[in-house]
Parts: sequence; structure tokens; C-alpha cells
Amino acid sequence: DIDECAIGTHNCSTAETCYNIQGSFRCLSFECPSNYRKVSDMRCERISCFNYLDCQNTPVRITYYQLNFQTNIVVPAHIFRIGPSPAYAGDNIILTIIKGNEENYFSTRRLNSYTGIVYLQRQVKEPKDFLLDVEMKLWRQGTYTTFLAKIYIFITAHAY
Repeated sequence: DIDECAIGTHNCSTAETCYNIQGSFRCLSFECPSNYRKVSDMRCERISCFNYLDCQNTPVRITYYQLNFQTNIVVPAHIFRIGPSPAYAGDNIILTIIKGNEENYFSTRRLNSYTGIVYLQRQVKEPKDFLLDVEMKLWRQGTYTTFLAKIYIFITAHAY
């Protein structure tokens, strides 16, 4: 694997981030929606919310992740773990894939009341890119807070 990002042979624009994958690269753009501000390269935080429902239903934080696997990955494969940090006694989470799983390759499972996983439940036979939106609703002291993980998953050809 040649790291096109490190040696500068990629064609990503200045607004994009180069992400190396096995045998290639991807140009990724991380933009915050309106009413969010960028607090790091991979994280947006909500600036404000206007009413109770809005506060409960819009994510307080959106975080981007990139994962790279090969087509021969053994399923079921735990690929992503999520939970509040710090976690407190009484916390409870609900984990939902809200976008990007139309072909049903992925699923979620709770490990306990404050930790969940996203796992690959069915073999991906050909190289393929996915963008999953995984929502975690955290129930803490009588209120829900929503967090959104935007997970880029790149399944690349098996390296021989």
C-alpha cells in the first residue's frame, strides 16, 4: 500500500482531507451543519437549541470517524464502540443506525446500559464505501441527549 496522502500524490482539494485506504485513498469533507460549530477536525457541537423538543432531537455533538476493513473480514465483526464519557450509574442508551444501512450490512447491539457496538453482520464481497449515521440517545437524570456518529467505512480488496 502506498500512502498517497503522505506523499502528496492525491487529488483532494484544500477543503478536503485525504484518507489513506488499502491500495487507494479517499477525499473526505467534514462540514458542520448550520447551528453547529467545528470544535476539532472531526467534531461539530451544537451552538443552541430553541425549544425542549429541538434540544432532545438534534444532536448536541456530531463526530466523524473513518474505518478501513478488507473484504475477507470475518462476520459478525464488532467495528465500532460507542458510549458516553464519562458514564454514570443510571445512564441508559438507545443506539440506532439512522442512515446508510439500506442494504442491511450493519447492526447495533447494547453491551450494557451505557455501551453499544456497531457490527458488520453480513459479508461484504466487493470493495465498497459506506457512510453510516449512528445515533446514540443518552437517558441521564430524566432527559435525553442525542449524539451523532458519522462513520465512513471503507471495505477494500483483500491484500494478498
